[in-house]
Amino acid sequence: MGLLAALTGWKGYAAAAVVGAVTVSLASAGIAWYGHSEREAGRAECREAHRVAGLEEFKLEAERLTGLSGDLQARIDRLAAARPHVIQRYTREVVKSALPADCVLDPGRVRAANDAIDAANAARQSERALPASATP
Repeated sequence: MGLLAALTGWKGYAAAAVVGAVTVSLASAGIAWYGHSEREAGRAECREAHRVAGLEEFKLEAERLTGLSGDLQARIDRLAAARPHVIQRYTREVVKSALPADCVLDPGRVRAANDAIDAANAARQSERALPASATP
């Protein structure tokens, strides 16, 4: 009965208020800790999702560039194979029937030279052109 007698009157109300305040403080601290831990978990999840999205974007861009690289390499190979033929054809025509300095070109020779020039220009144009799929 000693404790009950000590807590009667205003002392009992004060003790109940202290116990209530401690309980509310502990509950508030627990809720704050839980909220903070959930917030940090959400932020970590968001950072991870952002990182994964960045990696996916990088993967798609790398695949696109790999495709472009293959296409460009194929074009380079085709042009490298075509260029010697154009040069050989022009050289063969010039060597086969060389003209004196004061001579005028005949129509066949002019046509062969123009064909060689057109082929070289077409090769140069296709070398500069990008495929439609290359545009972002």
